[in-house]
Amino acid sequence: MKSSRFLLPLLALALAAPAWAQAPAAPKSQADATWEALSPLAAPYVAQLHAAGVEKVNARTGRAGRDIQVLTRWGPAYFGWPKGVTPAEFTLSVDGPSTIDLAAPKFTPALRPNYKTAFDAVLPQARKAADQARLNATRPKAG
Repeated sequence: MKSSRFLLPLLALALAAPAWAQAPAAPKSQADATWEALSPLAAPYVAQLHAAGVEKVNARTGRAGRDIQVLTRWGPAYFGWPKGVTPAEFTLSVDGPSTIDLAAPKFTPALRPNYKTAFDAVLPQARKAADQARLNATRPKAG
């Protein structure tokens, strides 16, 4: 009888342990939510940007017509926000032909359409800017 009094609480503890061991799922961070919302919008452009030598696109505001900074293998390029596009600040790092890192600190789900419009306007122009930077860097020097 003594051993059964000891075994019952031990058995109850052993059966409950797996439930205690399962930690609740961590809530999504703002960065994860931003990634999930915006990465599909940028994905169609990644391979072209990588092929053109784009390493990073910084889309920001307040830089007097040089709000978009494109860092390429051949140096930086700058241009302003395309006409009719509401500025949506983001940083897109191109790590490979299908790999990016994306940050947009001011993103909210309500602004997703603005980001889509911004990506559709800025990212093709960033590829063109990288093409021009490559031409400038590889052009024979006069002299």
